[in-house]
Amino acid sequence: MNDAEIVERLGRHREMRAATVGGHAVFVDTAAFPAGELTTVHRVRDGRVTVVRAESGSYREDVARVLLDLPLGADGRIRAAPIDLPGLPFDRAIALTDLSAGEVPCTVVAAVHHSEIRAGEPERDFQAAISSHGTGLVHHIGNWRRTPVARADARLLDDWPGGIIRRSSTLHAWPAERLLTRVAPEGPAGVRVEIHAVGGEVLVLRREWDRGVGTLTLPDGTPTPVDLPRHELWARLGPVFLGDPAALVTEHSGTPETDVLDLRYQTEEHGWASLPMMETLDHCVARLDRHILRTPGNWAVFTSRSDAVIQVECTAEGLLWLETPYPEEKRSHGRVVTVEEAAALLTTLAREDRSAVDDLPGVEVIGWD
Repeated sequence: MNDAEIVERLGRHREMRAATVGGHAVFVDTAAFPAGELTTVHRVRDGRVTVVRAESGSYREDVARVLLDLPLGADGRIRAAPIDLPGLPFDRAIALTDLSAGEVPCTVVAAVHHSEIRAGEPERDFQAAISSHGTGLVHHIGNWRRTPVARADARLLDDWPGGIIRRSSTLHAWPAERLLTRVAPEGPAGVRVEIHAVGGEVLVLRREWDRGVGTLTLPDGTPTPVDLPRHELWARLGPVFLGDPAALVTEHSGTPETDVLDLRYQTEEHGWASLPMMETLDHCVARLDRHILRTPGNWAVFTSRSDAVIQVECTAEGLLWLETPYPEEKRSHGRVVTVEEAAALLTTLAREDRSAVDDLPGVEVIGWD
């Protein structure tokens, strides 16, 4: 198919206007969308089409010129070329196969940040990585004003029943920020997640109470201990995934969290958590009335920083049984309580790091034999 035939075929589906961008003869079409104008530039040469797309009204001619100038071709692998333009939050250009072009050989050149790609990987793997099941970059890769979406490839090393990530022998692409703001800090205590940055760093993290603890292994194999407040993981470790390791902080004392407890539970109507998840004191108290007391057999176990424990269960009569176990003595201390009494005990557990069950009048001693 010669260039004239390609132009004629493209024109059947688009209202294109001839233009010149950086000395390149091109055809430009625009389409209006609620989020802003979509501008598409086509350069037809030597029987091929090079396409540059800018979404959400983000088109800049200087960016289009640079992308069209690059000697990039889609060859089945991600090839990155450096770019540097004022105000552009991206520093690489990549070429992708445009599968929507039908019989016309078509290459799409896109601007990306180096933290979003693994140069040299198969294009099919990259397309899977940026899909809705990966980083989601596919939905806004053409927005030249967007914030870069740093990529990480992760897997779970331990079981997390019912969790948002599953144990796996293979790595899957995630937005790095989500891994360090939701998965690692909010996961069950002791469950390890292995996270690979595109620069070759490998981070293994687990939650220990209100902290993220683990090891960062650099590309040269050097291990560095990690011990950070769990809600500071992205702020402190994000530079690794954004390609700025000089700003990295791996250890910081921070301020201990207050009014939190680790929680395991089983309910008939509101799910379960077989591994300890950290929740606020208010959330734990609210669960008593809203969830535990709804159905006989529902139960929950609350644990403090130093492993003091209070556990509750809805009895066959619909009452709230509360106790503290003493495994070394093979017995429990407890009794039926009101929601208000249970809330007061959970408050002591969270704020004083102790069980106050024995302070209640009429506590029963239940032997395990």
